[in-house]
Amino acid sequence: MSRNLLFSEYPMFDRIMEERPDLCRRVLETALGVPVDEVRNVVAERTLQPRVGSHGVRLDAWVRTSDALYDVEMQTYSREGLGRRMRYYQSAMDTAMLRPGATYDSLPESFIVFICLHDEFKEGLPVYTFDMICDESGSVVLGHGFKWVVLNASAWEMLPDGPLRGLLRYVATEEVGGDGLTADLAAAVEAANEDAPWREESLVMLTLEEDMRAQGRLLQKKGREEGLAEGRAEGRAEGRAEGRAAGRAEGADQLGKLIAQLMDAGRFKDARRAATDAEYREELLEELDS
Repeated sequence: MSRNLLFSEYPMFDRIMEERPDLCRRVLETALGVPVDEVRNVVAERTLQPRVGSHGVRLDAWVRTSDALYDVEMQTYSREGLGRRMRYYQSAMDTAMLRPGATYDSLPESFIVFICLHDEFKEGLPVYTFDMICDESGSVVLGHGFKWVVLNASAWEMLPDGPLRGLLRYVATEEVGGDGLTADLAAAVEAANEDAPWREESLVMLTLEEDMRAQGRLLQKKGREEGLAEGRAEGRAEGRAEGRAAGRAEGADQLGKLIAQLMDAGRFKDARRAATDAEYREELLEELDS
């Protein structure tokens, strides 16, 4: 029997953010704790590629207002290197916004918001805000014009009563609180789930994504295990090190990493084909390594 999609699952999150800019604005205001101008444009699953041949990124919700740019991401599983991921997202956003010949002052204020179901930094905080400051003097203002916020929905109970507590509680548990935002989000989710063809297609995509990620993890594990086994067979410290290196270089590990890269970039069809088509896999490896 089919089930309904949750707000935290990316097809639903992307749809609500794109189709309901009013709710998108309220989510941003709640996440950032500052007023957000009227949303002019929301593009879900926008792919940015800073230059030809470079690693592309897929943004869950790319949001434009009259004076700022926002990227809002829903993350339901832990990922390694979140800090560098945000750094790359920021660079891709800036590159996309700065036209040839334009001055750097024309870059808009920008915000990256990650709403996570897990605590990415293991500090137990519900909110992590990142900004650039001068180590030597707090009075120096860089004027870089961007801010990053990571929300940890698993720690919603640590927040005082208010909109942010209600939002993170809804993300973590699907329970609607007394605030209007979560009630409106729940209503929008219910309405979207009534679109049966879209819901079924989205569930298939979610299943495919999870299967491919699981396959990637298993292949990476296999590569590491083969490397360790080879190292143990050598019986020397040098042999163990060489074995681990050789194992990681095995095709299984390489394929696992490739699949993870493709999934992160939203290239699901490429990931599926790469799992079985060796020639196409080599083309993708060359593309992503360039």
